[in-house]
Amino acid sequence: MAGMKILGWGSAHGDRCVSNEDMKQYVDTSDEWIRSKTGIGQRYFAENKSNLDMAAEAGAKAVAHLTPEEKSEIDGLIVATFTPDMATPSMAAEVAGRLGISGKVMTLDVNSACSGFVYGLVLANALMNSGFRRILLIGSEKISPMMDMEDRRTCVLFGDAAGAVVLEADPNGEFEHLEGTEPNHDILWCDRFDPNIRMAGQEVYRFAVSAVPECGEELLRRAGRTVEDVDRYIFHQANMRIIRSAVRKMGISEEKCFLNVEQYGNTSAASVAVALAECLERKEIKRGDRMMAVGFGAGLTYGGVLMTI
Repeated sequence: MAGMKILGWGSAHGDRCVSNEDMKQYVDTSDEWIRSKTGIGQRYFAENKSNLDMAAEAGAKAVAHLTPEEKSEIDGLIVATFTPDMATPSMAAEVAGRLGISGKVMTLDVNSACSGFVYGLVLANALMNSGFRRILLIGSEKISPMMDMEDRRTCVLFGDAAGAVVLEADPNGEFEHLEGTEPNHDILWCDRFDPNIRMAGQEVYRFAVSAVPECGEELLRRAGRTVEDVDRYIFHQANMRIIRSAVRKMGISEEKCFLNVEQYGNTSAASVAVALAECLERKEIKRGDRMMAVGFGAGLTYGGVLMTI
């Protein structure tokens, strides 16, 4: 299967930085407890930004890397989110309007929670192999209004952010993918009429420490690659202990694993997107490098890609 290259990238986050000390005003917690359990030091809440604001900001930064001609040739815009501002129209259509992208362009949202951006990469690649030329892919979430600020096990975990990349078909690129679903509604969910995230943390942890390394190892097997062949690993930034468990089980050098969970917390579909955008912005990954990204989340779902960028 042909691959994709990244032409542009960008990220955005909520307007209020909330430290672990700040969280003490909501629940009985401490910086030491949160860091020891999750590795999170702060997160951002979008108090004066909508989800659309963040998605459009990240998307605009990504598109700014393009020439006017390249922008005019975007024929797909995908937004991964489970927290859209409106039921309809789609976030993708709204972002297109903000960015002045119109005409013969397909716009759609993907709702797979924390697996969403990785699923978006798979969808974008499939679309390009069917003839699409250039796709703007965004992962964006505004989770803070959906948190029960009396649930000390959950409210300290999440933040608001967005990340975006512009993708173009690359006939010489590599692309391997793997997805899976193990239905279990009772572990992680958010009811439409009681919009507070509910999570059985220990069960999610047990699922993730198994699913993430197994997904990564299967991707390597399918692609005929070893852990040393991958230049950068980007795992869903949900919990530092989960990431380190995957690193240990797969035998990965920790220096190859990009981390920003301490700065953002769990931003769901934005997690891998923001990490990838920051990795590119810092020049910690470059054209032609091989990247693995793995996400997991509500469903329960998981997914991974191994691709050259």
